[in-house]
Amino acid sequence: MKSLLIAFFCCVILNPVAAQKQAAIWYFGENAGLDFRQGSPRLLPNGALKTEEGTATISDAQGNLLLYTDGVTVYNQFHEVMTNGTNLWGHFSTTQTLVVQRPNDNSIYYIFTASPSFDTWFGPGSDSVGFHYSVVNKALRGGAGEVVQKNILLHRNTTEKMAAVFHTNGTDIWVLTHEWNSNRFLAYLITETGINTSPVASIKGSILQKKNGTNANAAGQLKILPDGTKVVNATPDFPAGGIIELFEFDSSSGMVTNLIDRINLGLQVLTHYGTEFSPDSRFVYFTVSYTFCGVNDPDQPSTVWQYSFENKTLKQVGHYIGKLGAMQLGPDGKIYVASCNDIAGESGSIAVINYPNRHGNSCNFQSKAISTTGRSRSGLPNFIASYFRFEDPVIDMPNIFTPNGDVYNPVFKPIVFDHMVDADLTIFNRWGQQVYYTREVKSGWDGDNASEGVYYWLLRYEGKNGKKGTAKGWVHLLR
Repeated sequence: MKSLLIAFFCCVILNPVAAQKQAAIWYFGENAGLDFRQGSPRLLPNGALKTEEGTATISDAQGNLLLYTDGVTVYNQFHEVMTNGTNLWGHFSTTQTLVVQRPNDNSIYYIFTASPSFDTWFGPGSDSVGFHYSVVNKALRGGAGEVVQKNILLHRNTTEKMAAVFHTNGTDIWVLTHEWNSNRFLAYLITETGINTSPVASIKGSILQKKNGTNANAAGQLKILPDGTKVVNATPDFPAGGIIELFEFDSSSGMVTNLIDRINLGLQVLTHYGTEFSPDSRFVYFTVSYTFCGVNDPDQPSTVWQYSFENKTLKQVGHYIGKLGAMQLGPDGKIYVASCNDIAGESGSIAVINYPNRHGNSCNFQSKAISTTGRSRSGLPNFIASYFRFEDPVIDMPNIFTPNGDVYNPVFKPIVFDHMVDADLTIFNRWGQQVYYTREVKSGWDGDNASEGVYYWLLRYEGKNGKKGTAKGWVHLLR
């Protein structure tokens, strides 16, 4: 058997969590869920959430669900309310919620929550206003878990923004948020001993504050590039049209450093809310959309934009009549976009950017790409960004197959075909004539009516991390 290993394999171990499946299960919206454990997402009909915006889900390294939350109620792997798992001080209208496992501890998980629009919903001076965390011990209640500490204040003046990434040591974790009524980022370090409650502060970018009588600037996604080198902050800036700010990030110190660029399209009514990096780090995407799902205006569709770090250019790459909300990179290397249109009855699906490493319209934005079992709203689950630091593509092909009617080796297909986002396979005979072509590489070639002999194959591939190339070899067809 011939084994082909694509170039760069020797560099594959870039992050100790890269091949793990903590982000394989998603729950969001109203009873919506996706399962990425087999690669492409499968619908999950058993989610218990009924919320508008940010959620958080976490699984173990094998992809087994551990818990999920909307920032108010915590559910265990059996979709039951966890013991003491109610009345967390998040909200159905908070942009982001986050779950982080304590390093090297399979029992302790921290749930980070934020009050919506600073103090708009809970009221000035309320104890529930602020950036809080709660502690889950999954070892209790026979593995179903229990919330053992709840609503511990980290910082009072908070926005709805939070993101996480691994420290450069590969073990500790940074949780990044943004202060309200200021231009300070706050980074909290989580180690084996717990949360360092004295954050690293960085003064960069715009002041997020009340504007035109609203606290809407507290909303919008905050994301960190999976390699820990960049940060993007989406702010509605309603009704001025929103801003996107891009920064450098130092994952050894937790400092947000240089401002790379500031984007303001100046579109009235529509706001910036969702954002996400491409896996290859060359692009950042963001949504420009209405505030609510109850819109259906063909003359002002929501749009998706791509920003290129290489030349600092912008391009609109998609649109949708309705609202486009949060964005989240998936384990399959695609970017998923929350979408909803209650008026048209189209809130039962989400959009997808199929090839986010490709420039312009070739990224292939697809609205209504996946029909969900429940209703998609404005949010998607939030994860530690490092879970999406993809390994290099790997192929292992056989050099013989026997399509003779028995069950042994009847199809020429990959033995190993990992970390791919796209590929095609072409088969040639010994005279260089094409005898077979497919984009369904995993399904392979059954030989058709080809005669016995040696054939030559060419496989073109694109990895989740953006690396492209070709692999080729020969295979012996025996009947």
